[in-house]
Amino acid sequence: MLQLGGSQRDLRAVEGAKFVIPAEVQSDPKRRREFIIEGVRRSVKEGRFRGRAAVMALSPQELAIRNIRMPKMPDDELAAAVKWEAQNKFPFDTATAVIQHVRAGEVHQGNQTLDEIILLAVPRADVASRIQMATEAGLDLVSLDAQPAAVFRGFERYLGRREDEGVVNAYADIGAGTTLVICRGRDLVFVKTIPIGGAVFNRAVAECLELAPAEAEALRRRAGRPPRGEHAEGEASDGVSRAVADALRPHLEDLANEIGLCLRYYAVTFRGARPEAITFVGGEAHDPSIPAGLARRLGLEARIGDPLRSVRTDHLGHALDRRSVRAEWATAFGLSVKGFHLEAQFTLGFAA
Repeated sequence: MLQLGGSQRDLRAVEGAKFVIPAEVQSDPKRRREFIIEGVRRSVKEGRFRGRAAVMALSPQELAIRNIRMPKMPDDELAAAVKWEAQNKFPFDTATAVIQHVRAGEVHQGNQTLDEIILLAVPRADVASRIQMATEAGLDLVSLDAQPAAVFRGFERYLGRREDEGVVNAYADIGAGTTLVICRGRDLVFVKTIPIGGAVFNRAVAECLELAPAEAEALRRRAGRPPRGEHAEGEASDGVSRAVADALRPHLEDLANEIGLCLRYYAVTFRGARPEAITFVGGEAHDPSIPAGLARRLGLEARIGDPLRSVRTDHLGHALDRRSVRAEWATAFGLSVKGFHLEAQFTLGFAA
């Protein structure tokens, strides 16, 4: 949860808060919902958040994303045509769904020039459920965003120079799963969700070392910490670190292969260059071996994203301190930026 204030040229974090949803709660939708509602209420009550206006995100697990190609047409005609074309493209009735679209760019198909369109859809019942959750948490929902769009928005503000216009950037948000976002300049051109991430990594370590998922997650966090001394308390031994690395290796290879296919699709579809680097955000970016291992397999430079790098945060303490890895704040920051523009300032960005 993050709230921004100040001005566009001098953003500052008014308040930030985070709480961990236990593994045993994650697997039970009813308990997870109740845990989030109570956590938000407590954070707002105990923190220095201002007001109740909020922007929330639909996760990649809640969104359905498809790519289609359409003849070039004006925006108003495209909006109607997209809804027609979306029929039978999703595993739910599109007549009772919310569908948004993004023009990704021109593609050449035979002797035709078409528009590549990214469709994002969600059943209206899921939207209503999220609005109800916000209400029960004591928030006034002013916008419901797509998590991939929030991640992109958090970095878009740094791509305003003329030399950035044709540059291709790739962002991999690795949380429970992975979302890959590719942009050319300030244009979003590709989005893909990949069901490989922290949830798969935790299960792999749990099975390999015969641990409960919660224990495996805690062990992975210790194994991923950089060494701080020969006898640093709480750090994983070399043997355990090797066992964790062995358990993760096949899944990292699978994830790298999926990302590689996405980069190839972009290069072929838009006849563009591959990015020179890939920026990692999300909770799994805290383990340096994961970004490094993926980038090495992809033949790209690995960067750890800091969407808050030009935002004043030092007054908020350790969680948002510039010396810490702040990649996990990418979604909340992108939501807060949207809220900042919608309400001028003091809109809370909430990502779960």
